[in-house]
Amino acid sequence: MEGLTDILKTITTEMQKSLSPRTAVGDPITVEGKTIVPLMSVGMGFGAGSGTGKETDPAGGAGGGGLGMKPIAVVIIDQHGVRIERMKESRDTLVDHLAEAIPRFVENISRKKESRVEIEGSSQES
Repeated sequence: MEGLTDILKTITTEMQKSLSPRTAVGDPITVEGKTIVPLMSVGMGFGAGSGTGKETDPAGGAGGGGLGMKPIAVVIIDQHGVRIERMKESRDTLVDHLAEAIPRFVENISRKKESRVEIEGSSQES
């Protein structure tokens, strides 16, 4: 169990190094009198495991983690004041692409079946 504790401490320590206010709120950028501050959505997860084998053949443990970020908005500061502009949601995930493509795929298959039936039906009548 001591090995698992060490693994968890190492993972959480390394992930904490990555997390700071600067992770969620980016460095301000000033362009043409406007200051833009990016805002990020931050997510993280980790897992660890440890185990033992037979007394003559002990087994070890392992762990890992991940950190993901995506821009969600920008704060714009200019002579008119401060406002927040949300970023448009991207549809770049595989699930979104599949959800969009499957109905077209089914429609194309249906069209091909219909045209095949018409061709076969018309050739038999001749």
